[in-house]
Amino acid sequence: MDKISRNDLCPCGSGKKYKKCCLMKGDDLASRKRDEETAVPLALDWLTKYYQKPVFEVLNSEFFGGFDQDERDRLSTLPPDYQELVHINSCEWLICDACIEVRGKRTPVREIILGPKGPLLPAAGRDWLKRMGERPLSLYEVREVRPGEGMELADILRPDQPTVRVSERSASRTLVRLDIFGTRLVRTGNDFVMSGAAYPFVRDLAIACRDEILREMEGVAWDSDLAREVVSCHLTDHWLEGLIARRPVPSLVDTSTGDPIMLTTDHYRVNDWQALEVLLAGQTDVEGDRKAGWVRFTPLEGERRRSRAALNPKGDVGLEVFCRTVSLADEARLWLADLAGDSLTYRIREMVDPRSEKARESAPARSKDDVPPEIASRLIHDYLSTFYANWTEEVIPALGNKTPRQALTTDQGRREVIELLKSYEHGELRRVRDQGGEPFDFGFLWERLGLEQER
Repeated sequence: MDKISRNDLCPCGSGKKYKKCCLMKGDDLASRKRDEETAVPLALDWLTKYYQKPVFEVLNSEFFGGFDQDERDRLSTLPPDYQELVHINSCEWLICDACIEVRGKRTPVREIILGPKGPLLPAAGRDWLKRMGERPLSLYEVREVRPGEGMELADILRPDQPTVRVSERSASRTLVRLDIFGTRLVRTGNDFVMSGAAYPFVRDLAIACRDEILREMEGVAWDSDLAREVVSCHLTDHWLEGLIARRPVPSLVDTSTGDPIMLTTDHYRVNDWQALEVLLAGQTDVEGDRKAGWVRFTPLEGERRRSRAALNPKGDVGLEVFCRTVSLADEARLWLADLAGDSLTYRIREMVDPRSEKARESAPARSKDDVPPEIASRLIHDYLSTFYANWTEEVIPALGNKTPRQALTTDQGRREVIELLKSYEHGELRRVRDQGGEPFDFGFLWERLGLEQER
């Protein structure tokens, strides 16, 4: 396409010269953007010049007030990108939410900046700061993502509010549906943009933060200054705590047995392969052969089934029996002792915690080209279909050792089931974002439990 000259007719069809039409509009838009981007730095410079002492006092006593020296030292050792985010969030909190003492009166900083004695700012910059302070921080759940364009967000502190469409290029390329993060939304015409501050959360910590805020907000009007203070205080505290917390590694539980997952491998010496193969071939709950190995399974409804033990031949005389829990391994060992007799000799047991460094180191490095994507996706989907086949009727520790169907009989249990299903879907969406493929559809679980509307 030929370059448009300043004196050419504008391609928009207005009949004006390009320099008097869209070029001018583009220049005005760029100028406004620059004024908006420099508004916060200019306001901060002015604040630290004229209110340095109260500014540093309020940051230390309120934004970082819940942290002792050891915790503050840990914040200072965060990676540079996290430290930059802490700086951005604290500066925006100072401008939009903080109050400082001015002539004996506690005054919102945003009122001081926008007051008649505030900093000299261009009109667009002043307007940006005004709009930025209009809406408080809140926690948002991503409901839809348009990578490179924007998102649809739901305020999980105020679920009665309609979802909002947000124009956002950068974050929309990394976020997935059901991510939760804190931010401040700024209205621009009929749309919203993010102010610049962002408080990304691990989903379970975000839910804990939400619940604590809602408890504190009982009897408090959402449009009050107190509500603004409660939300910003708890949201910033939870986020900062999450950055420095030494979180315990979560326990992994096998849903079929309720036992902790412990990768357990029993090693055997095979004394008579022919006899062992004949014995295994006669078992109705065993499939496979010596070349591919055998799987002992538990039949489920329809044609579904779940693995109980995997028997993998190793070399000329070796057999490894793998189970995902110790109880399943103990059961498999008794079963083999009764079935195989002298055909097998037990040697030793090896157990590996799947959360350990050893488990990660022993995982085979696999090139993306090893397994075609469509086959890998099918294998994952087949596994998940089997794994969750009877989930609605299984005892789930996270639900207080109730089945999902039992938990639905109370309002609290219903909320816990919905959040658990969301966490499954969220984890699957993040897996697909990182590894590719198609997400597993948990819709059949929502449908079985009659929760399609809540999804």
